Amino acid sequence: MSAVDALQRQIERDGFCVVEGVIPAGEVQAINAELLAALESNREPSEGELAKTRSRGHRIGTPGVAVLKQAINEVQSFAPYLADRRVLDIVEAFFGAWARISCTDCVANMPGNARGYWHADWPYNQTNASHIPAPYPDAVLHLSTIWMLTPFSAETGGTLVVPGSHRWPRNPAAGDMPEVDNEAVYPTERHVEGPAGSALVYDSRLWHAVAANRSDQPRVALIVRYAPWWLNLDVFMPGSEERKMIVEEPGIFGSSYPAVSREAYESLADEAKPLFRHWLGAR
Repeated sequence: MSAVDALQRQIERDGFCVVEGVIPAGEVQAINAELLAALESNREPSEGELAKTRSRGHRIGTPGVAVLKQAINEVQSFAPYLADRRVLDIVEAFFGAWARISCTDCVANMPGNARGYWHADWPYNQTNASHIPAPYPDAVLHLSTIWMLTPFSAETGGTLVVPGSHRWPRNPAAGDMPEVDNEAVYPTERHVEGPAGSALVYDSRLWHAVAANRSDQPRVALIVRYAPWWLNLDVFMPGSEERKMIVEEPGIFGSSYPAVSREAYESLADEAKPLFRHWLGAR
């Protein structure tokens, strides 16, 4: 069995795997510093800095977590690793060729941040205006990755996951599972752990939650999602007709991601450009 086959089977069984050393040890510290500086200059306010935002009665943001959306517009040094064959081979094992990236968000769990709520990523998160209605089909439609720019552990706030939950027909994000408190400890939860430079790859159906960072340093990561070419992402694009119809006109919360600037796109290595070409802005 090849390494890719083994990782694919692990995702099929548990919902996730960790690929170590995707960003070389000698590079990850500089990328982390560059992204932290960009985040501090451009980040969106966390929920702790705004009035509490809720959608369908449930928390969207997490206090103490800073976010920089579409970080590729600010920093391109990490881009070549997004096309690393160790990751793309896993993506293509599920989706075939022509996979695309739907977001590159930098997130920093600051020391003492709050624990987040149990959810799955789009298109399975029922708090988002655009979502697949539960019960979900048993099929992989989207793969999420979390790139560890600092070490992940129980102490630093390594992401919480519920192994095997990707095969369950719903998740508790929308509060429609009265038997599950979506902000409480789940009996089979565990922290994802790995050294800086690792990439967590998971089925977007997997239940996961922000973990509290009990260390004295930010826990920094990139959230990168890979979609097959046939999955419609236009609901995320500001100004698209899908977004107007599904999000803006009804006035319902829906995640959005800025277009990739032409300047950022042109600076990318050739192997990374196909992953972003669909999200290229006019300027």
